[in-house]
Amino acid sequence: MVLLTLLLTCVITAATSGLSAWSPALDAWRWPLGPPAPRIIRGFSPPVSTWGPGHRGVDLAARPGQPVYASGPGRILYAARLAGRGVVAIGHGELRTTYLPVRPSVRVGRRVTSGARIGTVEDGSHHCPETCLHWGLLRGPVYLNPISLVQRELRLLPLWERPTPSASRPAPDPAPDSGIALRDATTATGGALSGMALSFTLTFVWRRTHARSRLHSRRHPPPGVINLSRERRLRHTPKPTTGDRSRW
Repeated sequence: MVLLTLLLTCVITAATSGLSAWSPALDAWRWPLGPPAPRIIRGFSPPVSTWGPGHRGVDLAARPGQPVYASGPGRILYAARLAGRGVVAIGHGELRTTYLPVRPSVRVGRRVTSGARIGTVEDGSHHCPETCLHWGLLRGPVYLNPISLVQRELRLLPLWERPTPSASRPAPDPAPDSGIALRDATTATGGALSGMALSFTLTFVWRRTHARSRLHSRRHPPPGVINLSRERRLRHTPKPTTGDRSRW
């Protein structure tokens, strides 16, 4: 099945080289079988790598001879047997859809509308445990899930409660009393100034007292200590004579 899919991809890529970029609107797509909508036997499982294993489409439950319809408007790119199976490929601008095993009833190059009959399901259960139609979707070489063409994906978001203005806005903090704040600042400033004044006063008193004690110790030496400077001055001072005393 992988080899068949790769061969089909090469054939379709070569046939779509001259197509325009036109693609149908979203409301132009439909199931290739039915109505009613067919049962999905096997879902889409893209391969991790280009040549890796996977399921490059979806398998829809069908019965032999059931009509197959174009999923959207486009041009027939391939309608013949490939690897022993009937294959139909339709180009939809940048997209391509594939259908197999199908007995084609259209020719290459024919334009078809959405829902136009393109063939019937062939009998055989070599791909599925029961008769099925393999439906594929490609954009260039990339395989996509064909279910996305007919089933819109809806994403539901949780419903958040809208907060009330009172709950969304926090209550403002009470403003401090300006009188108390001013009084605290004044008290702190006054205490700092008083401390500085006291420190200067104590420093001044200590220096003055220390200076006086040093001066006093210089003038009056302690007992038992001879002031050599004073004795030297006294010895070098000349004594007055008798005549001098009379004059004085």
